[in-house]
Amino acid sequence: MDQNNRNQNNPFGAYGLDESKINRPRDITSDLWTPISTGVPVSPPPKLHDENEAPPQRTPQSRPAQKRPAQKKPAAKKTARPQKKQTAAAPQADPMARPVLKEEPPRRERAAADRSRRALESDNRQYQRDLARFASARSAGHSSDDIRRQKAKRKRRNKRVIAVATVAGVMLLAGLIALIYCYAYGFPIAKISVTGKSNYTNEQIINASGVRVGDNMLRVHTKEVNRTVTAVLPYISAVKVEYKLPDTLNLRVTQTQEKYLIVGKQHYICLNEAGKVLSLKKKKAKAGQFRLEGFDQQDAKEGAAFAPEGDNAARYEAAKTLIAELEACELPEANVLNLADLHLIRIQYDGRINIYLNGTDDAEEKIALIAGILKNEIPPGSQGYIDGRFAERAFFNQGSMTLDG
Repeated sequence: MDQNNRNQNNPFGAYGLDESKINRPRDITSDLWTPISTGVPVSPPPKLHDENEAPPQRTPQSRPAQKRPAQKKPAAKKTARPQKKQTAAAPQADPMARPVLKEEPPRRERAAADRSRRALESDNRQYQRDLARFASARSAGHSSDDIRRQKAKRKRRNKRVIAVATVAGVMLLAGLIALIYCYAYGFPIAKISVTGKSNYTNEQIINASGVRVGDNMLRVHTKEVNRTVTAVLPYISAVKVEYKLPDTLNLRVTQTQEKYLIVGKQHYICLNEAGKVLSLKKKKAKAGQFRLEGFDQQDAKEGAAFAPEGDNAARYEAAKTLIAELEACELPEANVLNLADLHLIRIQYDGRINIYLNGTDDAEEKIALIAGILKNEIPPGSQGYIDGRFAERAFFNQGSMTLDG
């Protein structure tokens, strides 16, 4: 028996008295002696693998960058251009290594930081302005109390301006919204009335306007209604739309007057003063109208403007010039003009006196001279003609109404 096992009462192992021998600790559980240290690492027991457990992943390891062997540079010629130094190539990144992402602050934090930065810059600018204003005021001889009072006054004024601008903006926005709503949905028409004298019935005017009961009143425009009605109904010169809130629309019409009646060989064209074609029917000249004779055949359309062509254009311009002079001299009885020959124009006065002119040259002086003869020298009821073809003189021939007679 080993000498170390002599003392059986020692639970931690028996030690012999002989120090030359190796003392061995005693194992309490198995009563076996094991060396304290053998110098050999003891491997842990193998771990059993569970089928339900995922296999361990292999941790990628970075490979050390390998240095490339230095290449020998060819000797450069003396006349060659010096080459730039080549920078060392950056080490290649390991494809198995996990990329490192740069962490950025959240969006809200960035926005807050930007607002803080802008506010700080604004405060700095305001501080610089205050310093400049303070220096200017002190140089002008103002005290610190005066400067503070002025600053407080400016703040109060700015607050009032901001308040007024805010209220005005809110009211403007509310009005704009109300206007848009009314333009889209509000004020339906319940009644349409017509005022003014005309040759047409109210139903004809309303139908020509294109406005119907139930339409939005704010969408009815005067220009569009005026253009439509005057084109369909020639004897109406203008239409004005009147709004009577909340649901009544009134059409105020103005009737045009017949001014010229152009008589050709087989056609009639009735015009107003503005040259608008009113009618193409056969009519007689009334009081205040002028009958124009000698015009060639020409097409015209009711409701459209009269556009004479060729000799008719010259005849129409001569007629307007002579009629203006006759009206200026107050000769309403001279209402028939024959313009077939522009070098021998004939004007009929009251159906008993013919006036002859050789054109429209010096028409103002000639018509004034003839008006004096008609009013002062010719007895009432006389018949004949007045020759006004000569400059600054005219004479009356009683009896025949023609030059040949």
